[in-house]
Amino acid sequence: MGNTDSTMALIERADSALYRAKFLSNSKVEIFASVFDKLASIRPDDLEIIDAMKPVRTLITAINSRDRYTYSHVERVVLYCEKFCNYIDMDFDNKRKLICAAYLHDLGKVNISKELLISEKAPTDKEWELLKKHPADSAKIISEIPEIRELMPLVRSHHERYDGGGYPDGLKGEDIPYLTRIITLADSFDAMTHHRPYKKIKTEQEAFEDIRTNSGTQFDPELTEIFIEAMEKSDKVTI
Repeated sequence: MGNTDSTMALIERADSALYRAKFLSNSKVEIFASVFDKLASIRPDDLEIIDAMKPVRTLITAINSRDRYTYSHVERVVLYCEKFCNYIDMDFDNKRKLICAAYLHDLGKVNISKELLISEKAPTDKEWELLKKHPADSAKIISEIPEIRELMPLVRSHHERYDGGGYPDGLKGEDIPYLTRIITLADSFDAMTHHRPYKKIKTEQEAFEDIRTNSGTQFDPELTEIFIEAMEKSDKVTI
């Protein structure tokens, strides 16, 4: 994203892209689940952050309409996070932040070419560096919307690792925000269990074993089993 780009300019471009996807190429466009409507019904007097998300939905939908993998990915990650929240009976304020941050975590992919997003080949080193920019780009877009600016660190750090080997900042352990450590689990679980270019799909049980194997390195060891229990004891996501 160029330095002169504004959030509204991005949204205007997304509106145009969404129009083309719906009416020119006849691509199916994602209709997101009503998670935000659920939040609104819980606290109808506290809608500022949810209202601020509305123009961003167009941007996310446009991203998903052009990418076979991220299509529906964001919605599933949001729903996994919601299941986790419900399982541990998380308080409303943190639940709201977690769900909104999960919804925004891949926003920066608007800056990645369609060709790279849908490529069936493993990325080159140069392409991988471009892909790794999306958490920081997501945070930059969010920084331009005051009502949701508090979500920036949650979104920026969703590819950090518990052992400090992640990106973009190499955060380690509890330096990674607590809510982000949940998003990382949900994001990784979905990546393992749904089609991605050049990656083999794993069963849920295979994904759980992978998460356990990487507990303490990629994932927060205190959250690993809680996340797995929350997924096992709730209804299966079929999106």
